[in-house]
Amino acid sequence: MREAEFLKIDNVSKTYGKQKVLDNITFSIKEGEVIGLVGPNGAGKTTIMKIIVGLIKNYTGNVYLQGSNIRENAKENRKRFGCVIEAPGFYPQLTGYENLKYFATISGCKDIKEIDDIIKVFKIEDFMHKKAGKYSVGMKQRIGIAQAVLGNPKVLVLDEPTNGLDPNVIIEIRKFIKYLSQEKKIAVIVSSHILSEIESMCEKVIFIKDGQIADIVSLKQEKTVKNTMFVMKTSMPDKLIEFLNQKEITAHKDDEYKVVANLEKYTIQDIFKMLEDQEIDVEEIYKEKQNLEKRFMQTMEGNEVE
Repeated sequence: MREAEFLKIDNVSKTYGKQKVLDNITFSIKEGEVIGLVGPNGAGKTTIMKIIVGLIKNYTGNVYLQGSNIRENAKENRKRFGCVIEAPGFYPQLTGYENLKYFATISGCKDIKEIDDIIKVFKIEDFMHKKAGKYSVGMKQRIGIAQAVLGNPKVLVLDEPTNGLDPNVIIEIRKFIKYLSQEKKIAVIVSSHILSEIESMCEKVIFIKDGQIADIVSLKQEKTVKNTMFVMKTSMPDKLIEFLNQKEITAHKDDEYKVVANLEKYTIQDIFKMLEDQEIDVEEIYKEKQNLEKRFMQTMEGNEVE
């Protein structure tokens, strides 16, 4: 099995009545990789997640984990996936520790030490012996993620894991996801509308629009690639764009007084000399930071982040 296809989603489509909510979705995930699913509400993110973990069985296409089709021996395959999709559910009259012991039995985890290790790494000792019915949203979310990794699944699927949580809780969840991917080699799929969180946690981001993949961005690769996109502030943007285009430099207007250009072919000194010769005044020039939110807005063609 090739590393790039540790988990393979292969031409997966899903229809409800006459509405096609997923249309030939194909992507792969490496062992220990953290990827993000990003898109507007109703784009199909949760449907993809439910198919991957086996909660939706009626679909076309296939999902393979380490070369094995998850449709085959579904009961055994289910144990290879952990998930928190929508709100995690617990027995409110039991403590957090008692809930974890119960779910450990269901997941096939027989070693109590595994529960204690997860509690310690995730730093959730303080409320483990409180009744789950008295838990805050943040407590429930952390216990839900802890429960999902009992039995050492190969893949962890998290739908909006940091939504509505305090910053300190978000930090602990982010650290735990990093630990699971790097130390346990668990592949993690995260869906979130908080794009800064996706950017800080994930190595790859898959943009979903209208049930299709609109773009796949390797954040790991982009961080190592030399950024040649620059922003130039000028009072004559149209004249600047016209001149740059004549020099076969790709450029566009970002707002009324800013032009974004790819200066891969020239040094900054070369550009300033040419602009001075053309009497084009540029007040300042700096590298453009291409964050995920801007990429999202461009990919979704003006759709708002929801």
